Amino acid sequence: MKIKIYTIARISKDAHEWTNKILAQIDPSKAIVFKPHEHNPWNLKHEKIEKRVYETDLYEIKRSHMGICLPEFGNDCSWECGWYSNSNKPLIALVDSQIKWLRDWMVKRGLDYVVTINSKTYKKLKNDPILKYKKIYLITERTTLTKVIMKIYSKHFK
Repeated sequence: MKIKIYTIARISKDAHEWTNKILAQIDPSKAIVFKPHEHNPWNLKHEKIEKRVYETDLYEIKRSHMGICLPEFGNDCSWECGWYSNSNKPLIALVDSQIKWLRDWMVKRGLDYVVTINSKTYKKLKNDPILKYKKIYLITERTTLTKVIMKIYSKHFK
C-alpha cells in the first residue's frame, strides 16, 4: 500500500516550480502525493474559487495518511495545517531556508515534524521556543526524504 500525502502549499503559479521540485524527491513507488495546484484553479482570484474546489481538497485531506506543508504559505494553507493538527494524522513541514513562517506560532504548535536540508535553518528550528519540542530532521540530501516519510508513517500507522 502506498502512503497518501496531501500537500499544503501555495497554489499560485510562482510556487509551482518549488512545490514540484521538493515533491519530486518523494519516491512514487512508496507514496501518492496530492498537489492542489494541479487540481485547483490557481489562476483565479481566491474570491472566485468555487465550493467544489474546497470539497475536493477536503476529500483528499480526509483520505490522506499525512499532510506535508511547504512554507511560505497563506491563510488557506494555515487552515489545512489546523485540520491536521486536530486529527490523528501527522503534519510535516519541509523547509530549506524559509523562516518567515516561524512567526506563525499556531501553525508551529500544530506541526508534528519538521524536515530541513539546511544546517543553518536546522539550528534556528532547534532553538525556536515552540519547535524545539518537536522532532526535527536534518537530511543531507533530498533523496532521503522518502525514508523520513516512511519512518513517520510507520510510527503512526503500524
